[in-house]
Amino acid sequence: MELFISTAIIFFVGVTVYSTFFNAINVWRRANVSRKLEKDIAINLTKLSRDMRNTFDFSGIPFEGAEDAVFFPGLVKSALSGENPQTEIGRIAYFFDKDKMTLFKEEKNYPRVYKEDKIEDDYVIPIISGIERLSFSYCYLDALNSEYKWKDSWKREDQDTIPQAVKLELVLKKNGISAGQFTKMIFIPIGTGEQKKEFGNTVKTAQE
Repeated sequence: MELFISTAIIFFVGVTVYSTFFNAINVWRRANVSRKLEKDIAINLTKLSRDMRNTFDFSGIPFEGAEDAVFFPGLVKSALSGENPQTEIGRIAYFFDKDKMTLFKEEKNYPRVYKEDKIEDDYVIPIISGIERLSFSYCYLDALNSEYKWKDSWKREDQDTIPQAVKLELVLKKNGISAGQFTKMIFIPIGTGEQKKEFGNTVKTAQE
């Protein structure tokens, strides 16, 4: 009887130790995956920021944006660069595909944009996946009251300028649950965006 009790105790202790060790390993793995994911997102958002900060005024490609996409002029890899990387004027686009839960990037040179201004799969690469929600918003100076405000779109017909800043907010989703939220504020050096029209409820102040 004593041998049976001793064996049972050893067994239960072993199970407990294994369970604790196994759970610790799982926590460690999840933490490492989480850190890697955060690092990858930080790197890609830094690249997005760099692209946007380096934009410039070009009449053939306006700076335009919506809540789920943004388009702006930039320097893109030349189709004729060969072994020596060269750049030329083109359009850079970042857009969110809700069905694929992915933020994509497209780069096209100006002649290609002039021929076809819509997004083309041949020029698209995935940037960040596993996104539950994503939104862009645009900062401008309201000339009516000299206040900086945010709006969820930037249309050429409303203002023929570049916004002073762009804010990107995204929420990740993993295994059916939210897995983190990221916010990136991008100030554009060349941005002089002013808005001289009243947009009612579509505009929110920076304090809201």
